[in-house]
Amino acid sequence: MSENVLLDVRDLRVHFPVYAGILQRRVAEVKAVDGVSFSIQRGETLGLVGESGCGKTTVGRALVNVLRYVSPDVFIGGSAMFYPNSTKPVDLLRLSTKKMISYRKQIAMIFQDPYSSLNSRLSVREIVREPLDLHFSHLSRREREERVEWLLEKVGLQPEYAERYPHEFSGGQRQRIGIARALATNPDLIICDEPVSALDVSVQAQVINLMEDLRHEFGIAYLFIAHDLSVVYHISHRIAVMYLGNIVEIGTRDEVYFSPKHPYTQALLSAVPVSDPRKRGKKRIVLDGDIPTPINKPSGCSFRTRCPIARTECAHFTPELQQHSPTHFVACPFVDQEFVTVSEDENGLLQ
Repeated sequence: MSENVLLDVRDLRVHFPVYAGILQRRVAEVKAVDGVSFSIQRGETLGLVGESGCGKTTVGRALVNVLRYVSPDVFIGGSAMFYPNSTKPVDLLRLSTKKMISYRKQIAMIFQDPYSSLNSRLSVREIVREPLDLHFSHLSRREREERVEWLLEKVGLQPEYAERYPHEFSGGQRQRIGIARALATNPDLIICDEPVSALDVSVQAQVINLMEDLRHEFGIAYLFIAHDLSVVYHISHRIAVMYLGNIVEIGTRDEVYFSPKHPYTQALLSAVPVSDPRKRGKKRIVLDGDIPTPINKPSGCSFRTRCPIARTECAHFTPELQQHSPTHFVACPFVDQEFVTVSEDENGLLQ
């Protein structure tokens, strides 16, 4: 195992039960995540992209162990080995909600909606200090207050804003408060659940640049969940593309953005707006049909019902990630006949 690995996720599966009838019997299950594997290095940003409903947010919530609060009957399988510097390795998926508390200071989360993720009854000081009160109770009250003011300065807010309440701030300022809260406990990993999708484009750039600066300064690793490939390209080292609960392509940002192999990735990139008029005119790839329901996924490759290069045999096997270059993996055997099937690299990881 490489010493630089922070998180290694293998065959992550999240299935939600579906109940119906007067007796509320279990009649089906939603396979929100159906066998996802990836790794994150220390100080690295992995972008996770895909259409709404593909399961990317569920991946993030499974890693921080909050799904069982929402649905106690949820099935979570696979493993997510976390390798923090200060403690021994642990499988996050095997932790109870009580045991997970001690790891929340090392894994933080930034939520999508800056308007609902902050408690409107608490001041900014109380919001940012809350994780410090829980995990750093050994510090004096004055030390915690000083850290709150330092954190606000780090995210570009004046210390005197600490006495204000969330409703007094704009969306971009609220997201900065959320980032300060996430940074409070010096985490090794921050899971960012579409942190800029609710913000104006100009504010998005400010928040993204802030997150990049903080990563350089503190060595934080990000799992950056989003649906906007242009935003993900700007902040990520590597990009993983999800479709209907599975990763269909993963590679460096340049490999995925400029040399996409999977038909789904190509379709996503063709929909990215181009600001330069000289570069317009590229062919838009329009996929046929609708996204299948995760309750009744197609047999074999889940993308085959919309894939322009699908073959009869696609209905009979689920494609594994196959290697196209040392860092580029694609879950389709027909996009390039030179693929070499991959299981694990020399460190036992999927890169």
